[in-house]
Amino acid sequence: MAKIKLKHYVIRKGKYGYWLPTPKMVEAGFECISCGTDGPDAWAIARQWEDRWQEFRKGREPPRLHVWPKDSIGDAFTRYRKMDAWKRKPPRTREDWERGWTFIEPYFADLPPADITLELLDDWYGRLLRVRGVDIAYRAMKTWRSLYNVMAGMKLCPPKADPSQAIRRQTPPPRHQTWTEGEVVRMVKGAWRAGYRGLACIIAVAWDTSFSPVDVRTLTPAQAMQTAQEWGFLIARTKSGEAAFGTLSPRTQRLVLAYIESLGVT
Repeated sequence: MAKIKLKHYVIRKGKYGYWLPTPKMVEAGFECISCGTDGPDAWAIARQWEDRWQEFRKGREPPRLHVWPKDSIGDAFTRYRKMDAWKRKPPRTREDWERGWTFIEPYFADLPPADITLELLDDWYGRLLRVRGVDIAYRAMKTWRSLYNVMAGMKLCPPKADPSQAIRRQTPPPRHQTWTEGEVVRMVKGAWRAGYRGLACIIAVAWDTSFSPVDVRTLTPAQAMQTAQEWGFLIARTKSGEAAFGTLSPRTQRLVLAYIESLGVT
């Protein structure tokens, strides 16, 4: 399958595509767009939004600013995204908020926060559970509860009176899979032989370093460190920000070097 390159198209969790605007583009009214599973359909959606941005940038399309009713939930979220508190959030945290907002907006964006009752929230959450599943419903409710605190700080609703607190939120099941070294070696070899050499390196590095998948996928050559006969990667963990150093086995070192040489770049 061919690949395309779009300036603002990113892949998260290894398979989901997003058209991710810059802060300047957000100020112009553009938002993070979930394009679905990475592939031709997702690329087409991203291309459509990229073309819209280019038309706007060249003055051929009017601004996309959506004017919500004053002091509505949509208005509050728009104002919040212009604050320094929003800009200080890590990019992935902002993405989580934007993803949760896509499920809040169609139901509540044009309503005042004080008008949202327990019955409305229960109906909304129940629909998400049935249609989207536990994981999406969990994240959407998490975004709503965080946004409620923001709106309370804006004096748009009573503090510590979020009606959603009366809803018992279902939690996605924790990860429980385990692998042996032999299984990991077979997965690495299988991925490499199938042509997924980057994936093979991700699996091998994750096994050696115990880094999370997101930490491994975002490694850069600048993070590589060498000491005597060993080398590995020095990172700041995505969630905690704590520094961590992961060493690579000789076998993984050879694998990563072979992959880099196969790219044909310096």
